[in-house]
Parts: sequence; C-alpha cells; structure tokens
Amino acid sequence: MGLDMTMNRLPAPTWNWLHVNEASLAGVYAPDQGHLEAETPETIQYHKYDTVGVGNNAVKDVAAKLVRIPGGAGSDMEELRKQGDFDFHIWEIGPGVKESEPVRLHFRYENNAAVQNIIGVHAQEDSEITVIMDFCGAKKADEEKICSGQAKMSMVSEAEDFDQAGQYARMAELNTAEAEQMDSSTVQTGKTTDFDRTIGGSLAAVQTRILAEKGAKVTLVQIQHLEDGFTFINDVGASLAEGARMESIQIVLGGGDTYMGLRTDLGAKSAALESKIGYLLDHDQKLDVNYLAYQTGAKTTSHMDVSGVLRGASQKLFRGTIDFRKGSEGAKGDEKEDVLLFSDDVVNRTVPLILCEEEDVEGNHGATIGRLDESLLFYLSSRGIEEKEVYEMMARARIDAICGGISDEKTRELVREFLG
Repeated sequence: MGLDMTMNRLPAPTWNWLHVNEASLAGVYAPDQGHLEAETPETIQYHKYDTVGVGNNAVKDVAAKLVRIPGGAGSDMEELRKQGDFDFHIWEIGPGVKESEPVRLHFRYENNAAVQNIIGVHAQEDSEITVIMDFCGAKKADEEKICSGQAKMSMVSEAEDFDQAGQYARMAELNTAEAEQMDSSTVQTGKTTDFDRTIGGSLAAVQTRILAEKGAKVTLVQIQHLEDGFTFINDVGASLAEGARMESIQIVLGGGDTYMGLRTDLGAKSAALESKIGYLLDHDQKLDVNYLAYQTGAKTTSHMDVSGVLRGASQKLFRGTIDFRKGSEGAKGDEKEDVLLFSDDVVNRTVPLILCEEEDVEGNHGATIGRLDESLLFYLSSRGIEEKEVYEMMARARIDAICGGISDEKTRELVREFLG
C-alpha cells in the first residue's frame, strides 16, 4: 500500500559510495488531508480548486499552471498526491497590489498522522505577497497556543480522525576558529551513514507551488517545530518570470526525519532568488535538503545561505545546485553553508554543485564547518557562564541570525518562544 519514494536527487550524480545522490523513503502512505487554518488579508483571494476551480475557468487555468511546476523533492511527490482526494488551496494577489500583511497558514498535526496538504501561491504582475507557514504538532499547539490561534482564522481543511539576540549574533562570528573553508564538491564530517529510511510513526507532507509573474515578489517563510518522531516532507517549487523575485526562509527546529526540497526556475531576465535555511538538530534527528536553482534567463541571480547546529547524534545532508543554463548570460549564483558541530557523533554532509552551459556567468560555493573556539569557551567560562549555557547561546545565535531576516514580528516571537 505504501509508496517507496526516491527524493532529493542530485541533477548530476557523484560517487555512489558517498551516499549523497538521493534519499529513499519506504512505505510512504498519507491518504488523509492535513488540518489547516488560515488568516488571509482582504486584498488577497483564496480559492479551493475542487469547488471554485470547477466553475471558474480563470482559477482553473492558474491551478493547472501551478500544479505543473516541479518541486525540489522530485517527481515521486506526484505519485504521493494520488493516494487521496486532496484540496488544492490557492492564494492569489492581483496585479499591482502590494500587501504588507502576510497570509498565515497554520498546520497542526496529530500523533500518528498520515496526511498531506497542497498549497499554491500566485502573484500577478508587479504584486507583492508574503506567506508564512507554521508546522507544529497538536500537543505543542495546545501548549503554546500557536496553531490554535489567538487571532480570527478561517478553517480551510479538516483532517480525518486518526490515531539577548545582538550578543548572540556577535558571538556567532567568533566561534569558528577551528573551521575549514571548503571548495571541494563534497564536504563530509562524522561517520558515513545512509538517509534511506522506512516510515514509522507520524507522517506529514506539504507541497507548495509558487508562480510569480513579471515584476512580482513572493516571500515564503516556513517554521517547522514538530514533535519528536515525525517524518516531514516539505516540497517547494517556484517559477519566476522576468524581474520577479522570491525570498524564502525555512527554519527547522523539531520533528524526527525532515526531507526538504526547493526548486526554483529562473526562466526570464533578471529573475532573482534569495533563500535561507536555519536548523537546530539534536538527538537522532535527520535533515535531508535538496536546493535547486535553474537559471535560464539572462542576468538572473540566486543566493543560498544555510546555517545550522548539529548536536547529539543528529545528521544533516545539504545538496545545493546552481545550474547556469543556455541563455543565462550575466547570471550570478552563490551558495554557502556554516555548520557548527557540538558532538563527535554528528554526521554532516554538504554537496555544493555548480553546473554551467554558459560562459559569461559567475558562480561561487563553499562551506564552513567547525566547533566552538576553545579560547572563547575559556573566556566566557572565566566570567561565570557555564559551558552548557555557552553552547545554548551559540545555537540560538545561529537561528536568531536567520530569524532576523523575517519581517513579521509574530513569527520571530514564535521562534524565540520555541527556543526559550
């Protein structure tokens, strides 16, 4: 009954013995629709494909365009969609409309969940829209009163029944005295291990498709703070027209095994992508990421910035691909990762990849991997700060630096409350 999935494939495979070319997930079965609540500003239209789309050809055409946009996790996500009858929720902003208030989407998942959600965002010409997605477990939602909401929300789907920031930022700049600057195609630290898994426990999958028309700007913020034991698949695909811009911020703070894919097609002149990931992993948590920027348009730009902390026996694999395709004259792309290791038992793997079919392009990649500077530890310990507290301060500093790019105060506060 379950689907054996292959996800997060590198577009140009490397040596198989490195175990970084792809991720495999066996027995994936998610037939139910996830619980979703939304806050939608008045200037933004909401459509549900199975009802509005049937009687409104314009919306139906938009939905058809959105659903054809490929995501970073890969084509098996289309097969996963076939396991149930899911609503396609679309938020659309009209031409020239610039909305400062975000669309807030709250996903709440019960223990033993087996659910999916399909989301679409359409930004018409010269518009601006921000979408904030908050993924949490039902227990955390009740305790923190985050997903249950303190503002008025509309229920857009119901699941079936089933069982000291500035100081931190400055300190973050000082902690990598032992770090190495890497330019090799694969950077690996810790033990070799596989990310091939079999589903056990709770599963939630979200597919997000974004269409940004000429001159539009889309900001996507995703905060994942699920409970232990969750398998979470987060698949994003975006298509950017001429002069369109997408900014994405994804923060991973919880869950068990997390698979994230983000594919952005910059198919027209001066399209731009700015993407950031922050993660804080502990115990045996696993994070598998596949970022793809396909730059076809001239003078397109892409930037990937990844920063995180590995503790306990956690594992992380980041694949970052910038593909300069024919026609991308004058394009620029860069990717960087900054990893802080808190344990000898962690596994960190980074695969920065640049592909090129054009001559007049500029691409850069690199990774910084390190531990806390012993002199910094001694300095802070001599001033009465315990070593454990220093490590926690440094971990929060990494996330706070990413969180600083979020313009919405409510969302920044959500992350701070989670970190404590």
